[in-house]
Amino acid sequence: MKLKKIACGLLCAALMATAGCGGSDKQAADSSKAYLQLKDDAGRQVTLLQKPERIVSLSPSYLSMIDAVGGKIVGRATSKVGTVPESMKSVPEVGLVFNINMENLIGLKPDLVLAGKNQHEKFVPMLESNKINVIEFDAKTFDEVKRTVTTLGDIYGTQDKAKAENELLDKEVKAITDKLPKESKKVVIMHATASAVTVEGSHSIAGCVSDLLGFKNVAAAALKGKSDKTPYSMETLVEQNPDIIFVTSMGKPGEIENRLRTDFKNNPAWSSLQAVQQGRVYVLPENLFLINPGLRYPQAVKYMAKQVYPEVFAHE
Repeated sequence: MKLKKIACGLLCAALMATAGCGGSDKQAADSSKAYLQLKDDAGRQVTLLQKPERIVSLSPSYLSMIDAVGGKIVGRATSKVGTVPESMKSVPEVGLVFNINMENLIGLKPDLVLAGKNQHEKFVPMLESNKINVIEFDAKTFDEVKRTVTTLGDIYGTQDKAKAENELLDKEVKAITDKLPKESKKVVIMHATASAVTVEGSHSIAGCVSDLLGFKNVAAAALKGKSDKTPYSMETLVEQNPDIIFVTSMGKPGEIENRLRTDFKNNPAWSSLQAVQQGRVYVLPENLFLINPGLRYPQAVKYMAKQVYPEVFAHE
């Protein structure tokens, strides 16, 4: 009797092991047959078993890129700046970028949500718990924008359109940079808010545009291994003495002006800067340099280039 029990136990264990292996093989087979597998910009491995049909975009910056690859959406975040493609103006809205209405979003029954890495991370667990796929993008630099276009082409199955759009972006930027003198300008990019003034590096929009134009960002060394912004002292700025100062800002103009005055302009050293003496301090528009311009990246490149070399574009 005891031997029979042992034999029965061994048989059950063998059957369970076989079943377990079969399940694992089935999962692997399903994964291998997936419509799309990728690692998103947050480092998350995402598997889309089928082509998504109901996509929601949580960032207005993605809309023009989605439209360029021939994509459609069933929901989008409210956009107060930038241009919403005509085909998307009547699409249901799910709240502001930083204040998404999750009830409205889930009510649209999306099978994929396109989110911003640093804007929507808190929503990812809730979406995943509702069995909604999420792809997070981090599209600040020109290369990241092109990578996003490529990924969107993969999602919608329109790789040829994505490739053509990226080639057009490269061509437009090259047409601008080819016009410029072959010289090196020292620049610094200051970011001003009501609470602080920092400097920006290559992973900011303005920093990337500066790099594309061949300028030397004198604050780059201070940002190694850090984020796209870091505090900067007047003493260091005077020591670097840039040819040009670009300013990006976020907030009420009066509060920003007060912060700049407190941190820099009231300091006698400010007036000793070459850029200040020559009137080469330029404020960059929010719609191109604070919010990612997406497919308008060439416009951002041209805007910055025109500030430095207005004579090159005088006849346009």
